[in-house]
Amino acid sequence: MASVLASIQQDVCQYADAISGMTGTDVEIVDEFMIRVAGSGEFRHLLNENMADQGYVYRHTMLSGKTTLIDSPAESPICVHCEKRFSCTEMLDLAAPIFLDGKVIGVIGIICSTVEQRESLLAQIEKFISFIEQIALLIAGKVYEYVKRQHAQEMANAFRKLIEVMDRGVIAIDRSGTIWHANLSAARMLDCEQGITGQKITVEMTGDIVYDSEEAFIDLNGTRLHALCKKIELSSLEGSDITMIVFQDARDLLPQSLDISSDAPNPVRLIGRSVRIQSLRATIEKIATSSASVLITGESGSGKEVVAFSIHQNSSRKDAPFVTINCAAIPETLLESELFGYVKGAFSGADPKGRIGKFEQAHGGTIFLDEIGDMPVHLQAKLLRVLQERAITRIGSNQVIQINVRIIAATNKDITELVQQRLFREDLFYRLNVVPLFLPPLRERREDIADLAQHFADEFADAYARPRQKIGDDVANMLYFYDWPGNVRELCNAIEYMFVMQGNARTLNAGHLPPAMLKAVSHAKSSGEKIAAESAPKALLPQRLGKSAERDVIREALQRNGWDLNGKKKAASELSIGIATLYRKIKKYDLQE
Repeated sequence: MASVLASIQQDVCQYADAISGMTGTDVEIVDEFMIRVAGSGEFRHLLNENMADQGYVYRHTMLSGKTTLIDSPAESPICVHCEKRFSCTEMLDLAAPIFLDGKVIGVIGIICSTVEQRESLLAQIEKFISFIEQIALLIAGKVYEYVKRQHAQEMANAFRKLIEVMDRGVIAIDRSGTIWHANLSAARMLDCEQGITGQKITVEMTGDIVYDSEEAFIDLNGTRLHALCKKIELSSLEGSDITMIVFQDARDLLPQSLDISSDAPNPVRLIGRSVRIQSLRATIEKIATSSASVLITGESGSGKEVVAFSIHQNSSRKDAPFVTINCAAIPETLLESELFGYVKGAFSGADPKGRIGKFEQAHGGTIFLDEIGDMPVHLQAKLLRVLQERAITRIGSNQVIQINVRIIAATNKDITELVQQRLFREDLFYRLNVVPLFLPPLRERREDIADLAQHFADEFADAYARPRQKIGDDVANMLYFYDWPGNVRELCNAIEYMFVMQGNARTLNAGHLPPAMLKAVSHAKSSGEKIAAESAPKALLPQRLGKSAERDVIREALQRNGWDLNGKKKAASELSIGIATLYRKIKKYDLQE
C-alpha cells in the first residue's frame, strides 16, 4: 500500500530539490515504510528504493519523533549495526521527522559528503535545523491537503453512488439553471435517455406544500414534470452557488390500486349473456374510445361500478389510474378536500403535510363519482367548473392545476326528479349526461343469473380452498324465482352464504340458501303454480320429443302465457319443468318473442 508521501511524490521531490539548493548538500526523504520517495544528487535516480537495511538514522528519528544530528556517523551508537559503518563516506547526517495528526509519516535527511559541507552546516546548525523543520511542516501541510482532498473525493464518490441508486431524482444546478450532476432516476423521470448534465433546466415552484414537500413543475427539453421536491443550497469547491433538488413524480405518491366497491371478488368483468347485457357491452365498446362524460343509472347493487371500470378498461386510458369516490359515504365537510385536495395549513384538523385530491390522482385516467345524486349543491358548482375548465384548485391554494380526467358518474336515484326539486343542478346534469347508460336490475335480466351465480361460486370456491362445482338445477331454479331486490350484490352475498353454510357437505344444494330467500321463493313458486293451474292447459312437456317438436311446444306455452317473468313462470309450471330449465331451453332453441 502506497504511503501518503508517495501519493504526492512529485511535490515531495520539489521540496527535496529546494533543501538541496539552500544547503548545498544531498537530500533524501523517506516515508513511514522506509521507502525513499524523494532525493537529490546521487539519490535522484534511486527513488522508491527500500532503505530498511541501511536507514538507521531515519528509523531512530521515526521512533524518537525528534530531529536527529549525527556529526560523526562512523562513531555514533545509532550507526553501530550499520554494515557500512567503517566504510561510510558520510560526514554528517541531519534528520527531521514529518508529522501528520501526531504520527510520524516520514523523515527528511540532509547528508554532508565533504568536510566543507559539514563545516558550513555546523557553523549555522541552529538555522539549518529550524529550516529543515519548517520544510517538514510544509510537507505535512501538503499531505494534510491531499488527505483532506482525497477524503472529500471519497465522500463525493460515495455520495454519487448513493444518489445513483436512489429511486428519487437528484439534480444539482447552478444559478444559471445549468445541470452539474443528475442521477439516473432524474433522467428517467424527465424522459431523457442520454445524460442531461450541462443542459438548461427550469424549476418552477408553486409555493404549495404537499406531503411535506415543495410542489414544483420541472421543464427540460419540452418535458414537463409535476414534482414534489426538497431544495438544498450548497457551494461547490470552485465557490459557485449550487442548488441540489431531490424530487419525485407527484403521482408516485398517489394510490394506483383499483379502488372500487364491487359486487364480486373480481370486479373487472361484466358477466352475463342476456340481450340487455350484450347490448350494454356493445355500447361500452363504442363510447370507450371517447372522453365524453358518462352517467350510469340503475338500482343499488346492480353493478354500476363494474360498468364504469369496463369503460375504463376498454379505453386508451386503461394504463392510467382508475380512481373512485363514493359521494354518499364521505361527510359533506370532507368531500371537497377528498375531491380537490389541500395544502399545508389549509384548515383546522387537516393533515399538516397536505394532500392531493382524487382528481389529481386520476390525472390521465378516469374518476368514478359514485352516488353523484348525494353530492351537496355547493360542490356541484365546483364540479361543473372542473368539467368546463378541466382544472382544479386545492383548498388553501391559489394554484390552478390543469387535469386530464374522464368523468364517469353513477346514481341509483331518479336524477331528473332531483333536478325538478332543485336538489341537483340542471347544467351539471347535462354536462354529466352526455352518454347516459341504464343498467337494468337483475330481475329484468334473469338469463344472467346462472352465469353470475356460477362465477361467484368459482370465486368463493377458490377463496375457501374448495373444489369448484357446478351450480345444480335445484339451486338455479330457486335463484330464478327470487326477485333480487339487492341485485347482483345480493346474489354474491347469497352464494357466499351457501359456502359458509355448506360445512362438510360435498355439494351445494338449495337447502344452503338463506332462509329468507327460501321463504320468498316458496311463496313465489306456489303463487305461480296456482295461477298456472287455473289458466293453463294440463299438457306437460313430453319426456321424449324431437328438438323441433320440443321447440314448438315451448313456444306455444310461452305464447299462451306471455314472455314476461310471470308468463315464463306459468309456462314452466304448465310444462312441469323448472324456470331455470325453461331459460336454458329458450336459449338453446334461440326462442324470441
